[in-house]
Amino acid sequence: MMNRLTKATYVYWLLVMINFVSVMFNVSLYLLITSYISKKNLSLYLLQQLQVIPGNFRLLFWVVFVLFGCLVTVIYLRRTSPNKKTNKLLWLELLLIVLIFWLTKATYGGLVFLAFADIFFSTDDFHTISNKFYWLIFIIVASVCLLVSNSNFLATLISLPSLEIYISFLPSHVATLLSLMRLFLFIISIVIFTLALFTHVVYITNEKRNIEEELRMADHANVELQHYISVAEENAELRERKRISREIHDTLGHALTGISAGIDAVLVLIDMDKDSAKEQLRNLSEVVRQGIVDVRKSLNKMRPGALEKLSLYDSIVDMISRYDNIPTLTIDLDFQWQGVDLEKTTENVVFRIIEESITNSIRHGHAEKIWIRMTKDDKYYYIEIHDNGKGSPTIKPGFGLTQMQERLAIIGGTVTYQGDHGFTTKIKFIIKN
Repeated sequence: MMNRLTKATYVYWLLVMINFVSVMFNVSLYLLITSYISKKNLSLYLLQQLQVIPGNFRLLFWVVFVLFGCLVTVIYLRRTSPNKKTNKLLWLELLLIVLIFWLTKATYGGLVFLAFADIFFSTDDFHTISNKFYWLIFIIVASVCLLVSNSNFLATLISLPSLEIYISFLPSHVATLLSLMRLFLFIISIVIFTLALFTHVVYITNEKRNIEEELRMADHANVELQHYISVAEENAELRERKRISREIHDTLGHALTGISAGIDAVLVLIDMDKDSAKEQLRNLSEVVRQGIVDVRKSLNKMRPGALEKLSLYDSIVDMISRYDNIPTLTIDLDFQWQGVDLEKTTENVVFRIIEESITNSIRHGHAEKIWIRMTKDDKYYYIEIHDNGKGSPTIKPGFGLTQMQERLAIIGGTVTYQGDHGFTTKIKFIIKN
């Protein structure tokens, strides 16, 4: 079954065909009736009734035929062109219609419907069904053009060789039949024009409804995706907590248990056997050192992979480079910490905070530009991260911002947020000598 757009296209080409038949029919009447009048030796009577001397209708017939062929070619090229909005062929098409209308002595006003159909199908403003202004203008202009295109009305303004005068020279029954045929062709063109508009409007309405339905489905899918992301984040957080719990249990937990038992033993031996108490303390010291080693190993496992092989600056640059595949995003880094030697824990915190801030700017702020400025003075290190996203007048710290504050607390740092004119995160922590 044809879709709505194909139906509208077929009806439009049917309108073109009806116009061609009607135009050639009217031009043929001029040619054939002129020949009939000449054979009946009625030329003198014809010239007495005409207000203007007619031209060469045989030449006119072929000129109109060729022009209509050009018109059909232009219509085909315009409708198959990929760039329909800026297609200047429409103006050439309208010019050909006006020229054909004038050469046929305004005998067929149905050409106006063809011109209106071209304008209607080529103007996006008419595709908005609720745009009452364009519809009102269209109806007014259409009414005026229909009035002006009427041959009887034009005859009062300019001199035209009226086709009705030519037809009046024929026998009454033939003249009546030809007049009815002309009227029938005109009515058919109106019906087809109306059908073309109706079919196109139905197509646009259905297309709009389909787009709205697709948007609703996309919104629903987006909600489901957000829910999935939230669940995935919660699961990731839960897995991370379990992993950290296992690390603490397997390292620090065992060490503290051994230390506690050792201390109890020392308390018993200290008064009874000092040498044994000292030996026990030496064992406890070894347990503590081994515990510290195990804790460091656990912390290193949580250290970002980039920091294992690269410096802090190179790690941040490497992280930023991962966003190069987003063409609408630009990240500008101003790194002024050259020669700074930070502890591994501090590097971890700084890296994770910058990573979290960039993620928030993209996911929540929809930012297209992010500035990262890392400076220091004699007492503090400073990090300022600013974006041009939508910001937030009221800031309610979620999981990400809360974790950022908790990480900074480990290294004695503070953070402030500002949500107007994008989103700004300002961090500072003290320089340790």
